Amino acid sequence: MSLSADRIVIEQHPHMVVNRDYVSVLKKCGLLDFDRLYHFQDGTSVKQIQDRGVLRMEIRTGDIKKVFYLKRHTAIRISLWEMIGRFCSGKSLSPGRFEFENICDFRKRGIPTVVPVAAGEREIGCGRYESFLLTESFEPYISFEEIIYKHPEKLQGTEGARRKAMLIKAIARLARQMHDAGFNHRDFNATHVLVGPEDENENFPLALFDFQRMDRKKWLRLKWFIKIMAELSYTMPEPLFNDQDWLLLFQSYKGSSRMGIFERLQLKWIRMKMKRIGRHTEKIMKNRKQMHNT
Repeated sequence: MSLSADRIVIEQHPHMVVNRDYVSVLKKCGLLDFDRLYHFQDGTSVKQIQDRGVLRMEIRTGDIKKVFYLKRHTAIRISLWEMIGRFCSGKSLSPGRFEFENICDFRKRGIPTVVPVAAGEREIGCGRYESFLLTESFEPYISFEEIIYKHPEKLQGTEGARRKAMLIKAIARLARQMHDAGFNHRDFNATHVLVGPEDENENFPLALFDFQRMDRKKWLRLKWFIKIMAELSYTMPEPLFNDQDWLLLFQSYKGSSRMGIFERLQLKWIRMKMKRIGRHTEKIMKNRKQMHNT
């Protein structure tokens, strides 16, 4: 389906909120209930780590098949600082409801996202919650990362170079739109940027997903810019991408090709940040490999 920035109408149900467009579908499947949805098992595990897992679900109602992704959070205790921050901003304490609210906030500012279907939370102890987020599958969109690693030919050659430049400019504009709206997706990289099929005008519709880590501290705007440019550039690796591509990303976000002293200092800062990200990533991968071998 086509992802969008359309606002949604929310219905309240016991321990959960539901996108009104999906109430009838969930009701027909007996899933308009926190326990039935949170403990749903008839699906394919996509990801499972200590505190959360993602399940791919196929739901049929008559001749219609819907594909959803269910992200479930176990009963972990959120940190004191997270609790204080969310309480002051009026946001939910559980990660499932918090991510649902972030998606809705993005849509209110016209930024395209995955389609939020439902979210639930239930407190099971002091500061401890079971929670979930249900979203609809984003096919035929694919992540920018998937294009880079599975379909690099789309970004190579004369035609590929044109397509690559258009994608870079579109992604930079999306990042700028997000920051101008007062939001910072703290994992804005090639993994979480979704790319739709080219339209008749050779434009690429884009959308975002995975809103678990969000920042609204506008006074950190300069830090937002440096971090997002470094993360995006790092996840656009050589040899498919080069200095000219990273410069295009920088200038497209800025909306200017001017390269004064301040811009050159920012570029240097971004390159340094990219190196730190690389060292940190290598350390994580090394630790994972050691744990796997023990």
